[in-house]
Amino acid sequence: MMRRSLARTVAVLMLVMAATAIAHAAEPAKSGKTDPAQQAMLAEMAKLAAPTARHSALRVMEGTWKTVTKAWYGPGEPTVSEGTSENRLVMGGRYLEQRMKGTLMGQPFEGYGLTGYDNRKNEYVVMWADNASTWITHGAGQMDDAGKELVMKASDLGQDGKPVEYRMVTRLLDANKHVFSMTAISGGQEQVVMEITYTRK
Repeated sequence: MMRRSLARTVAVLMLVMAATAIAHAAEPAKSGKTDPAQQAMLAEMAKLAAPTARHSALRVMEGTWKTVTKAWYGPGEPTVSEGTSENRLVMGGRYLEQRMKGTLMGQPFEGYGLTGYDNRKNEYVVMWADNASTWITHGAGQMDDAGKELVMKASDLGQDGKPVEYRMVTRLLDANKHVFSMTAISGGQEQVVMEITYTRK
């Protein structure tokens, strides 16, 4: 909760700084004067805000998809369920928005995610929320140079309340199919807990 509050505070401060910089930059323009420092700051902000080829690499996952989810809740065979996912690039191509619907453990399931590329940190970022929990998961990682595999890592709490690391891998097989897998890493042990196959409808 503290981290979320801090993140919101930082976001608000950044907006205030941007608005102030724009207002100040406009004043010299009226008087015919130019402040090089302000102009440089605005140019850098514009560069960091612009979508790049890293963002365009997410376009292959746009569309309507049939999903087949395998979930492992313990030893043995996984629970298998089906659903759909509507994916689209939003905010000028800066984020891939995902809206997923289906079932999980026999109950209606709904999930929402945003994936983008942070030009400041030079890494892909993701946030995910669903009706099977009351928290938002955040992750970050990189895509290989071929644009075929996106690997993210996230930290969370396991069912026992202890910290767990997750490795989330999306393999882009072709324009009509990609596979997402999630592996839990705890106490030096790794276990695949979920795999979702997306097939274009």
